[in-house]
Amino acid sequence: MKPRLISYKLCPFSHRVAIVLQHKDVEHEIEYIDYDNPPAWFLELSPSKKVPILQVDGDAISESSVINEYLDQVYPNKMHPDDPVALAKNRIWIQHGGQCTVNVLHLAAKGTETEFFGTLEELRKNLDQVEPAIQGKPFFNGEVFSLVDATYAPMLQRLGFLDEILPGILDEKRHPKTIAWKDVLVAHPAVQKSSIPKMRELYRKLLWKKHGYLSGFLDKSN
Repeated sequence: MKPRLISYKLCPFSHRVAIVLQHKDVEHEIEYIDYDNPPAWFLELSPSKKVPILQVDGDAISESSVINEYLDQVYPNKMHPDDPVALAKNRIWIQHGGQCTVNVLHLAAKGTETEFFGTLEELRKNLDQVEPAIQGKPFFNGEVFSLVDATYAPMLQRLGFLDEILPGILDEKRHPKTIAWKDVLVAHPAVQKSSIPKMRELYRKLLWKKHGYLSGFLDKSN
């Protein structure tokens, strides 16, 4: 039975799992759920409506970092380092990536200029910690695309979309290595293949629907 990923179309946490499935070339199915009108069977799996959920042979696994660890253990093309210390450090950065992703989710929803730039500064401080840790050869650990890369790619992709709408969100002087890393990740085949069709347009529609601070800039950007 193929693994089945249950997701919302624009969920960055689910996108992490889709990237790993693509990178490992795992045959799988994806079912997208309507957040506002989820089916009863999904609510039985996830009463809180959280995604991603990975169904495997009748079992359901939740939490993107847990799912990706499972996939890395079961399928070839290892994405975690073998060295125990390096592995532990990668897990720390994956956890930190969750904080950065939440920052970006909040950026999309903040309604006032003060709230928006307060959240942006929180994100920038979190990226301040990431910046010196990036080896830039070209991935986080060096030459090998890792679970850390898969974790940060959706967040950085969406951050790039936001920077198109309001240039300067990405601070080239403060985070040059992070921006270079973003460009490498966004172009990676696994990230490209796992991105839903017309993602940029759908993300902009989501921003407009939220009517937050950024929605006022949508008609001023391409």
